[in-house]
Amino acid sequence: MYYDLIKLNNVMDIEKYSLKDLALYFEKYDGYVCRILTDIREINFKIEASSLPHLIGLHYAFKGVKNKNKYKGLSGFEKIKNGEITYNDIMKGIKNSNDFKRNWTNIKIRIKYLPLFLNNIEKKTKLKIRDNKLILRKTKLNGDYFLYKNVNNNYPMFSLKNIGSERIILETFIVENDITLLGALVEEKIKNIYLIPPLGITSHITTKKKFQKT
Repeated sequence: MYYDLIKLNNVMDIEKYSLKDLALYFEKYDGYVCRILTDIREINFKIEASSLPHLIGLHYAFKGVKNKNKYKGLSGFEKIKNGEITYNDIMKGIKNSNDFKRNWTNIKIRIKYLPLFLNNIEKKTKLKIRDNKLILRKTKLNGDYFLYKNVNNNYPMFSLKNIGSERIILETFIVENDITLLGALVEEKIKNIYLIPPLGITSHITTKKKFQKT
């Protein structure tokens, strides 16, 4: 089933695809570098399988458990990949939270939009630059750049953070349903955006081709 996710151009149906499917799919992007070119700058960030738990908000579900680090990073990714974490586990994890509905919606919408966003990152993706004076509301995001799309007035986005020495990391992935975070920020037009595979895989090929079976 995970192979179908590579071709997905719509939001992911969680009734059809499991979290394990999502992990097996996301692993195919492990080690790829996304390069963004504008008239002003070049931005490069790496996609790593170990980032998946944070990207889908798994920390909201397991922040109160013992040994919560097992649900983060590579350890958390392996648990998802091995089928040790399911949608029911996430729902149980946030059952006693102060706002179950909001937390579950937050996680679910990230899961549903991640394949759609990543599969089409080279198409109609926009970039805005952080300026705290222009952000219209408080946000926990610490990113310096927001890479996003408008999908029927939902805004899936990667928050990218500069951590020094021109190193940029993928901070997180969220899906906004209004424009108050991005609306006032200045857009920097993307001239080119593409994915560079790790060494050993043919480079400069589109997302549509790079996973085709031989």
